[in-house]
Amino acid sequence: MVLMKKKHSRKLMRLNVFIAHCGFSSRRSADELIKKGQVKVNGRVIKEPWFKVKEKDKVLVKGNWIRPKNFVYLAFYKPRGVVTTLKDKFASKTVNDYLSPSLKGVYPVGRLDKYSEGLLLLTNDGDFCYRLTHPKFRVEKEYFLELKGKVIPSDLKKALKGVYDEGEFLKVDKIMVDERSRDRTRLRVIIREGKKRELRRIFRKLGFGIALLKRIRIANIRIGRLKPGELKVINKENAFRKL
Repeated sequence: MVLMKKKHSRKLMRLNVFIAHCGFSSRRSADELIKKGQVKVNGRVIKEPWFKVKEKDKVLVKGNWIRPKNFVYLAFYKPRGVVTTLKDKFASKTVNDYLSPSLKGVYPVGRLDKYSEGLLLLTNDGDFCYRLTHPKFRVEKEYFLELKGKVIPSDLKKALKGVYDEGEFLKVDKIMVDERSRDRTRLRVIIREGKKRELRRIFRKLGFGIALLKRIRIANIRIGRLKPGELKVINKENAFRKL
């Protein structure tokens, strides 16, 4: 695979964004590091996340000199049974098993549980990860589900209205039924929060098992023709275009 890599801009940049772009941490974590006095710019402790830096400035975080890196943005079709992590001694197969040595340093954006499949984004850009995963951005994630049983309109209303499970409020934002039979319902669901195993918990609460759960879109990136285990390079900016 030939990778198209992109360096961050050479113009003045906020210190917290610079740290995230160097891949040291997310922007939110960078804010905390700066406020705690753990960041120096050209030998001086800086405690303002909005402080402007240039690429040639020497930035140290917790004593480590950080430098801009080339960024990689990938779409990956996570197969069912693969764990969304790079290392797990108890997992038979992880995302890392599908990455070549040249992709060392990329990590998953968000998660997808072991028994689900579909679109997973990978990057080494902390700011990109932050923009896609922080709840305040309300990024859409679309899934295809095959439920065991026949879903009726009142079930759809309950999923849209929301349910409580283990003290958490869970809901979907949109539901589109594709096909319905006596013992199966195929539908597409859009959520914006992505709490742990959210869709499985919602439909279990409504009395439905899930035969298939496949993520097909994150923001404006679609799984397209990717097959299980395949990777493709994506354009970062395409993720944030309006649908």
